[in-house]
Amino acid sequence: MEVFFLKIALMIGNNAWLQQIAIRELQHRSNETIEVIDMDVSLTRQIRADVLICWRASEELIKNINGLKLIQVWGAGIDQIDIKAATERNIIVCNTKGAMANAMAEYVLMQILVWERDLFYWNKIAHLGAWDWEKRNSNPFIELSDRCLGIIGMGMIGTEVAKKAAGLGLRVWVITKNPSKVEEELKEQLCFLGGLEKMEEVAASVDYLSLHLPLTGETHHLVDNKWLQQMKPNSVLINTSRGAIIDEQALAIILKDRRIRGASLDVLENEPISPDNPLKEIENLILTCHQAGYTTRTIKNTLKMIKINIEAIKKMDEGKMINRIKVGQAGMPVLPS
Repeated sequence: MEVFFLKIALMIGNNAWLQQIAIRELQHRSNETIEVIDMDVSLTRQIRADVLICWRASEELIKNINGLKLIQVWGAGIDQIDIKAATERNIIVCNTKGAMANAMAEYVLMQILVWERDLFYWNKIAHLGAWDWEKRNSNPFIELSDRCLGIIGMGMIGTEVAKKAAGLGLRVWVITKNPSKVEEELKEQLCFLGGLEKMEEVAASVDYLSLHLPLTGETHHLVDNKWLQQMKPNSVLINTSRGAIIDEQALAIILKDRRIRGASLDVLENEPISPDNPLKEIENLILTCHQAGYTTRTIKNTLKMIKINIEAIKKMDEGKMINRIKVGQAGMPVLPS
């Protein structure tokens, strides 16, 4: 069996360190042949592989891999995998949903604390020796127990955010497609639990709004000008899911006009940020480089899941595969050729 770890420059660049870890771990456990294939090369010639490990896979790429049995997505997002093309060829698609849940939740809470304590301002002032007593005395901080966090989407990441936030004393409001599936113990810690029809109501009520949605036809630019206009003037928007869920043009206007306090984005519709992206010059915006879930622990978790699925393919035991994607789960699965 051959396993190909597909290097995608857009996502990992020349990340030899990550490639080496993947090769070492998979060879050690499965004793398989592993080859790093450049995406451009793989699109121009036929290759053979039983398993493709990747972030994205277009129909053209899938057609050019002979003998492919499994597309193993490195990560949770499947919006850049052509599910239809894979299904038509009886190729199984799995992701590593849940591997990053703890890391992503930590990132969201970090952003809340940074905004709540105005960390960048006070760090700058302290370094300048200004010691702004007037602002400190007239604008005392508000503790998390007096703040509300809205969570849109309760998959594994959203659930972990809710648990950690409630543990810190935040009043947690949740919107999810299936409220009945929220853990009973967690329900008791929530201040509000509602379906999708309550999204705008939550947006208008909370101090922090964190997005945890997949990118589908329904969620593309879901957070538009109308949505943003509903948010409280002193609220903060946090997005660690997919950049295209937010209409960036609308968000730039809202932020520039200070209609909300600010935003923290780990993802953008097009990455890296383009020179003409209006968000680039916005002051009340914290940007990071799609790194919220990138920790040593998530890499270990991801590789553990991948090993399980490779072994299942090797033994032809599909029943033991984890995080298998069913047809119809992705609303926007097809990549342009």
